[in-house]
Amino acid sequence: MAQMEHDIINIMEVTPEEKLYFTEPFSEVTKTHIELKNLTFKDLMYKVKTTEPKRYCVRPNMGVIPPQQTVVITVILQPSDNSIFKCQGLHKFQIQHMIKEDIDSKTPIEDLWKMANPSVVFHHRLRVFFETTEAAEKRTKGEQEQALRNSGDKVVTELIENNQKLKEENKKLNVALLETQKRLEIAQKPAQFPDLLLYIVIGIMGWLVAKFII
Repeated sequence: MAQMEHDIINIMEVTPEEKLYFTEPFSEVTKTHIELKNLTFKDLMYKVKTTEPKRYCVRPNMGVIPPQQTVVITVILQPSDNSIFKCQGLHKFQIQHMIKEDIDSKTPIEDLWKMANPSVVFHHRLRVFFETTEAAEKRTKGEQEQALRNSGDKVVTELIENNQKLKEENKKLNVALLETQKRLEIAQKPAQFPDLLLYIVIGIMGWLVAKFII
């Protein structure tokens, strides 16, 4: 059976999503991080593989993520030279993950992976890119600005939605108010007739009294 791809069913959130960046200087050990978030209510097993195992060290390279929790993986690039810039996008990481059905199992995780059915294993792939300090600062600034724009767009959207809800509630209140006014008018009409009759009776009596007195 074909292996499941991460874009079919999303059970894990990977940050960064597509590109893994390393920043100079590359003459010494360079580190970056990958965050894995379990989106399910079950334990998830994960394992990280790379196309260049001699260049990278991953800690931890496999493990279990509790439900709704996040783990941070450290990826270490061994010292190199500036020729590493020629490898943009060529080095890859693959994050395999699957639901750990038998939570109470004491079987070592390495053995669980050996016994895993390929049809239930998900994959998430990252490409590696190398950048100068200046490029890293520019990229980080751009990401922060985009995050602010996205946050602002979200706030505006929420305000528009709330405003629309308020308008709808206002319409409902106006309708209810009109209905209440109509009920009050109807309720007051029977009380107005006796008052008018009383005035007429008093007027007739006054006319009669005045007539007899005169």
